Amino acid sequence: MSDRLNEFLLQLSGALPDNGPSSGDPHRFHWIAAADELEISAILMALEHLPDDFPRERRTYLDTALNLVTLRLREDPDLPLELIPRIAALYRRWGAEHPLRHLLLPWLTANGTIEALTQFADLIADDPPNRTAAAAVGFAPLMRHADFNAEALYPRLLDSLQHLSVAALVLDLSNFLFRTGRLATHPAADVSGQLIELLGGITTRLGKMEETSELTPEKLQVMRAQVSEGVAMAVALCDALALIDDKNAIGKLNQVLQLSHRQLQCEAAAALARMGVEEGTKHLAEMAKHPVARLRALKFAEEIDQLESIDEEWKSPVARAEGELALWLSQETQFGLPPHELELVDQRELAWPGFDDPQTCYLFKYAFHMPAGSFRSLGMVGPLTHSFAADLTPWKPEDAYAAFAGWQSEHQDIFESEPAEWQDAQKQLADSLAARLQSEGYEIIQIIKLGYFFSDVRLIAVVRQVVGALPGVAVADVRTTTFYSSEGTDRPIGPHEAYMMHKGRELLASFNPNTFGM
Repeated sequence: MSDRLNEFLLQLSGALPDNGPSSGDPHRFHWIAAADELEISAILMALEHLPDDFPRERRTYLDTALNLVTLRLREDPDLPLELIPRIAALYRRWGAEHPLRHLLLPWLTANGTIEALTQFADLIADDPPNRTAAAAVGFAPLMRHADFNAEALYPRLLDSLQHLSVAALVLDLSNFLFRTGRLATHPAADVSGQLIELLGGITTRLGKMEETSELTPEKLQVMRAQVSEGVAMAVALCDALALIDDKNAIGKLNQVLQLSHRQLQCEAAAALARMGVEEGTKHLAEMAKHPVARLRALKFAEEIDQLESIDEEWKSPVARAEGELALWLSQETQFGLPPHELELVDQRELAWPGFDDPQTCYLFKYAFHMPAGSFRSLGMVGPLTHSFAADLTPWKPEDAYAAFAGWQSEHQDIFESEPAEWQDAQKQLADSLAARLQSEGYEIIQIIKLGYFFSDVRLIAVVRQVVGALPGVAVADVRTTTFYSSEGTDRPIGPHEAYMMHKGRELLASFNPNTFGM
């Protein structure tokens, strides 16, 4: 047994302490990605004999091993075939509640052999992960690589349509394989009737959810998860039925058009348009009027060669940028719904860090009106699409652009350090700058960090002006102090956004001296 394998197996078993001399090295197990057959077999045997109560503190090693073996199997699909049923057996033995068993699935799909794909299809049909995000890990290699026999997955994989956690993934994969020509016939063509029934059932459930009101926060969270799951499934179904071109689906697709969810309306309209139904093309043109659905409507219209049916107003660069921000804000990781107000406040060409050519930059003011109050801010589209949790509306467009440039900046000579990380020299510099802030009439509420900008170092602190008691953030270097006020909104920028704005001003000034001259 090699020393490297022995170290890993001892670490996994707990025989070595988690704080040993090499325990902090994140690269010490990367050799697994190039392990030989005997080492892979030994790792698998160790996993087969792990206790059911595997300690949480050692899951890092297990997670590392599972991911690196996936890479190894992708590089060498000719590993012994007897490993494949052992992997499948281990997956079943670990059970649905095991927190990492889904990481075994890409062992099979990355391997890509007929035997591995057959086992994968069986596992997804019989015993899929109970979370869509976990299941997606196993499907990812199939969407990235083209050198596998797609027919080995079907028709067995379609038996998993009964499981909500994987049904949309299965349809998305099937649509992808047919659309890209990997399969000559859509694999779900023979069960299109079942797909139509599924779409009808999901549409009915989503319609009832739209009528539901006065939910508690807990019930609202559950309903949002159900809506997200239903939307993903309905999108995949609309796409599949359009690709199969089953005219029996027209009635159900028309029902989807009655839902308030604009993404689904776009999907159903596009499916109808592909089937030659004129109402689908007309509905796509209507959807282009709504910012959150605009890019999707334009994409579908272009695919079916019907862009001329959409008004020029909704195809302009500004309209597309507006649609991009609305779509970004509606993501679950942001607000989860489109803004209630959206208005262009600035548009200009700027030389932007990281780009050779000038970039068209758009700044939009948006608002969300909630029962607890309204939220307003500025969002940018151009070399990046982004917004902050703070309200930027009190600031000039130049300051807003600077905040976005500072947020995006990446350079080895631009970084920050917090007080807990400081050495003596840094503490002395911070004390000196803090003393100067006090002498300039600032009461220091909290010292946040030191910012390093090429050859300059500056202190960032939350302060209050002694005269007038105006709160804000001070950024002080050895020469000057810049104050960023917290007034003008109930969601002011904090010290991190203020420093982003500060360093962004310097970056943009160096690229655009006539506009951002310091």
